[in-house]
Amino acid sequence: MPVVIWCVSVFVFGLMVGSFLNVLIARLPYEKSIVWPSSRCFTCFKPVRFGDNIPILGYLRLRGKCRYCGTQFSRRYLWVELGTGIALLALFVVEVLLNWQRIEAMHFNPLAPNTAVPPGPLLAMFAYHGFLVLCLIAAAVIDAEHRIIPPLIPFVGVVVGVIGGTLMPWPWPNPAAVANVLPLEPAWMLPEHWGKIALGAQPWPFYGPTPKFAPPGSWQLGLMNSLIGALAGSLVIRIVKGLFEVGFGREAMGMGDADLLMMAGAFLGWQIAVLSLFVGSLAALVLKLVVMIVVPAPKEPVPSPEASPANEPATAMPMDPRELPFGPGLAIGVIVTWLSWRWIGPSVQYIFFDWIAFALSVFVLCVGVLAAGLLLRRPEEVETPATKA
Repeated sequence: MPVVIWCVSVFVFGLMVGSFLNVLIARLPYEKSIVWPSSRCFTCFKPVRFGDNIPILGYLRLRGKCRYCGTQFSRRYLWVELGTGIALLALFVVEVLLNWQRIEAMHFNPLAPNTAVPPGPLLAMFAYHGFLVLCLIAAAVIDAEHRIIPPLIPFVGVVVGVIGGTLMPWPWPNPAAVANVLPLEPAWMLPEHWGKIALGAQPWPFYGPTPKFAPPGSWQLGLMNSLIGALAGSLVIRIVKGLFEVGFGREAMGMGDADLLMMAGAFLGWQIAVLSLFVGSLAALVLKLVVMIVVPAPKEPVPSPEASPANEPATAMPMDPRELPFGPGLAIGVIVTWLSWRWIGPSVQYIFFDWIAFALSVFVLCVGVLAAGLLLRRPEEVETPATKA
């Protein structure tokens, strides 16, 4: 029975947080305050009643329309609230109830008698990772709607990620596991040690053996993990973007994607941030295929920003509803890589803990990205006298 109460409470809390995320999604792209004024209709500007603002129920009761002017509200309000509630509930189940990552110090039997409250470290880790999930949801939805990621979301996420990482350094909350991973031996890359790095709130240390001034479980290590993760997450996007654009000859990704991965690195470390880029690319491809199948093509051709008049703002240009930015796929890539790290980590441990293998992998990757850009580059159209005005 306590398990049901906890699950319902987390789901309801997720619905309420989803309502707040809708405020961020609706206002941040237009640089409006998220505090003032209170929720209101964007057409008649009348405040939304408290009862009409109840997540899910308020939308369904009004059938998605304004009580006063009858303007149809976006269905996004409904789906963001519901999706946020489901996402937090799923995270609570896998992290608190199931101990998905098999963290040794996190044993919790929700069915045991007299077990009403999960351990404090479990709830702290759930809150820490839950904040990351909320930021990813808000950033992904805004990017899908407006093709931008407001800096406020990833920058606040980086601050929270660094503070949380400093307070919960690897292998927190499992300091006893340090003896099992041989942190003082430079042999973590050997096959006999693969898969034996203890997981924690920060899944891995930034390298092993850890330096003497930042031993396992110290705030110095937690701070370095988060800062190095944020730096690597931002740099990997910028490097890939720069190389691909050199080959492709046009802009590929926005800087908002770099900020998004910077935030993920602050929470989860640089290894997950780097690998999330490639998992996110696959996720973005799958999303693109799904959108092309589900969403019908526009009846009229959508002009590109390059073809618009010089005095026409980019926001005024109609957008092809089937064009999906990279942000949603990248957010999915971060979550999939993180939750699968228990299986993915051992298979890439050698690369991340041996600088020679890592440097060689980076070189091959850079050459591959540059070659891909060159192969995809379109030959510029040659203007002939017959085509001149």
